[in-house]
Amino acid sequence: MLRFSIIIPNYNKEKYIKKCLDSIVTQTLDKSKYEIILIDDGSTDNSLDIIKEYDVKLLRTHRLRAGGARNKGLDNALGEYIIFIDSDDYLSNNDVLEKLDNKINGEDIIYLNFTKIDFDGSSKLMSYNKDSLNDKIARSRFLGPPSKCFKNNILNDIRFVEKSTYEDVSFTLNALCECKSEAYFEESFYNYIKVDNSLTTEAVGAKQMTDLIIQITSLYYLCEDYPQYKKSLLFRIENDKLKERLDILNTLIKTGKNTFREHFPIIK
Repeated sequence: MLRFSIIIPNYNKEKYIKKCLDSIVTQTLDKSKYEIILIDDGSTDNSLDIIKEYDVKLLRTHRLRAGGARNKGLDNALGEYIIFIDSDDYLSNNDVLEKLDNKINGEDIIYLNFTKIDFDGSSKLMSYNKDSLNDKIARSRFLGPPSKCFKNNILNDIRFVEKSTYEDVSFTLNALCECKSEAYFEESFYNYIKVDNSLTTEAVGAKQMTDLIIQITSLYYLCEDYPQYKKSLLFRIENDKLKERLDILNTLIKTGKNTFREHFPIIK
């Protein structure tokens, strides 16, 4: 049985995609146990020329952003488990897939520690606290899909918002609400590279603010669908400062003054 589907969205990442793919195709895990699904979202650089050198399932979308590209991958994934990797990141060692395969014992979600590599080359291991599921839903800041390995069948009715900047908020929290069992991969599974065009460095404008507000307010739907987690979800909504974000957006639209970074500075 195919164990893993590794889903990689790509848009104009020719500088990084080779390192990403090399880290996967050189894994010690038997190649028959995983597939690589790469979704190119309309790249205009030389990404596709590089990708075509590899044995991957290549799919196409056109500017649906990471969420839409990942949805395309999910719709075509055959693996028992889903791993998301961004095209500018790469697996930490060539045996992490084999170790993960040995670690899994039917859990719905396996939390993957990762290494954050900053612009200056400094690195830091980002590790999960073994909090309760309620605490993760209420407080966890690790909402990026690559920091988790998902059992495919818990994602049947869960998809990303397309053409959105913050597509991972509702997706990941919805998956956490569906989770019945969990495990932890203790060592670094992948390296997360901060790049110049990431949301942590670019200016946050009206669209990005609106996208995030929509994602936060969509958590009210989860309160209805998962009443057992309502308290945790409401705590997250409150602590994501929805009213303050709306006030900043209103000020930007009315006056052109953007105070987002003053209220929500970049966390290094």
